[in-house]
Amino acid sequence: MLEGIDLDADLCGRIVHLVHDAAGYNINIMGSGGVIIASSDPARVGKVHDGARRIMAGEISEIAIDPESAEKMSGVKPGYNGGVRYKGRLVACIGISGDPSVVKPVQKMAEVVLVQEMDRLSLAHRDEALLSDVKAGISDIAEQMQVISLNGAVIAARLGEKGLGFKVVVGEMRRLAAQVAEKVSSLDVKRNAR
Repeated sequence: MLEGIDLDADLCGRIVHLVHDAAGYNINIMGSGGVIIASSDPARVGKVHDGARRIMAGEISEIAIDPESAEKMSGVKPGYNGGVRYKGRLVACIGISGDPSVVKPVQKMAEVVLVQEMDRLSLAHRDEALLSDVKAGISDIAEQMQVISLNGAVIAARLGEKGLGFKVVVGEMRRLAAQVAEKVSSLDVKRNAR
């Protein structure tokens, strides 16, 4: 997990399908140890890609694999593979099958797409946390208003007729606290409906 973002099969699968559909090349996204997380060739998922293994180990940052090299390596096809850095950390490797000189720009495009998706997810997680904090703060205020209005109602009752004006203010506080609590609840309903 990276700052609330899982580099999982679903995320990688979305990127694979997007890039494959747009460019038409076979694409793999590999993670730790060079294991293929997602691929346009489902038979390759779960296998180790030797070039990606070397990239993820930090031995190299990219590798162009020609047909001769592919025969000498394990789990690879001719193509271009490069590491993906997110916020300074190596998080994945993306490989595109084909002539390395032709598919390198496609790999770079796929890298940009993955990083942008990770940024989008990071912002969504941050927004979710912020909304949760704001909601908790507002709920606390509404609860405090309820307690104050209850105390005020007791004082107003003790004052009798002299406390009638105070009783009106207390009733209004109670009504506002209930409205605030209702609005906070509706945030949950709207968020869950997304």
